[in-house]
Amino acid sequence: MSKIYNLVPLINLSKDIQLQVLEIRNEEHIREWMITQDSISAEDHFNWIEQLKSDQSQICLIILDEENVPVGSINLKKINKLNKNAELGFYKASKHNEKGLMTKGLCTIIDYSFSVLGLEKIYTEVFEGNIKSINIHKKLMFAEEGFLRSHIINKGERIGVYLYGLLKNEWQNNAEKINTPNGLVFKLS
Repeated sequence: MSKIYNLVPLINLSKDIQLQVLEIRNEEHIREWMITQDSISAEDHFNWIEQLKSDQSQICLIILDEENVPVGSINLKKINKLNKNAELGFYKASKHNEKGLMTKGLCTIIDYSFSVLGLEKIYTEVFEGNIKSINIHKKLMFAEEGFLRSHIINKGERIGVYLYGLLKNEWQNNAEKINTPNGLVFKLS
């Protein structure tokens, strides 16, 4: 039997679910890989959500399980319609360990980005040391496009940032080779 997950815009969710998303955003294992690592206040969180409502350059989708509990997020930001590209970001709640969840969810968003939004490239930045993120980008056929040495300060130390990119034609020619769990279904709402 398949497990169904919904990808729903954060701005369309109830305040209660938006607060649950804030709890996930504030988990230590997520904040440690963000540029701003401070805990996010409810006021800042809701101001950001309000700003998202009018910002056409970002889409923040929340992964909801079958009980409507948020388990993660997949975001497209810096959507550039002229250059047909966008930056990808994602995170998953620590208490949710569904194998292949992010791979399947990211495949859904990558397909959507190329086929519906008309993008031709998706790119991302990954902090040096974030092995899980590096591995998932490699699994999804993102090419390493560069490395910014000693680029940011993370936990008091200077670290580098990897740059990854995925082109539409690379995805179209190779997406079927990605091994994703058959029992997971993602629906865009």
